[in-house]
Amino acid sequence: MSVTAAREPFRPKRTSYRHFLYGGLASCCAEAATMPLDVIKVRMQVQGQKGTVAYKTFLETLGTVIRSDGVFALWTGTGPALLRQGTYGTLRVGLYARAKEYLGVLDGSTEANPVRKISAGIASGSFSAAVCNPTDLIKVRMQASRMESSGLPRYSGIIENASHIVQKNGFGGLYRGVGATASRAAVVAAAELGSYDEIKAMFRRQGLDDGISLHLKTGALAGLCATAASSPFDVVKSRMMSQPVNEAGRGIRYTSMIDCFRKCLASEGISFMWRGFSANYLNKGPTVV
Repeated sequence: MSVTAAREPFRPKRTSYRHFLYGGLASCCAEAATMPLDVIKVRMQVQGQKGTVAYKTFLETLGTVIRSDGVFALWTGTGPALLRQGTYGTLRVGLYARAKEYLGVLDGSTEANPVRKISAGIASGSFSAAVCNPTDLIKVRMQASRMESSGLPRYSGIIENASHIVQKNGFGGLYRGVGATASRAAVVAAAELGSYDEIKAMFRRQGLDDGISLHLKTGALAGLCATAASSPFDVVKSRMMSQPVNEAGRGIRYTSMIDCFRKCLASEGISFMWRGFSANYLNKGPTVV
């Protein structure tokens, strides 16, 4: 006579602080290495709002930035970008690991759990981005301020930028575009972290060894998934954050994320959603890897 033991309920193990620490350090290193690509991406995304397109290709944008502003302009906004990754990157990766555990996805498992992994990515990404929205806003405004069409004053640093926003729009001004930021981050985290785990598990089920080669392949494919899925939200986020505001602190061009989508779609066509896609992937791909 066999006795079947009662199955114990799943209890998530305590997530090590290393998930947060390594996630933050890796995010900062990746951001510093790909900063010029981020600058080019933002410039390509915010153009076209007044009916004119200054940059048509990645290389043209790169050449124009260097000729007009110098090579160091490619690192505009590095300070707030590193601050953002030190906070947002740390929270996103650490909370993703914790969320997976609560949803019953075991660490290192090769089982197919796309829905749970995507859900964990949405939760960790949107929450982290909403909390850290001020750092993203400051970074985008510093990068866009070097474009004459932006209507923004040139900022010399994080403190000046943040002070200007708070003085003109109040503390709430630091959370302009938070809806687009959180939406983009939810899609990015779901497509990036979720697809990375799922693609890696698929390769391992096919017999591939868990080594550097597997990480590179998985990272490149996950980066492509994240870029394709998040590009429309990324463009809208950049435009919402970089737009000038009136005396009441309201955006002059767009009143909301939906309004931005509608107006850009009407004036530029559906292609606006993937403006700067090449620069975006060249930034996102290495970042994921």
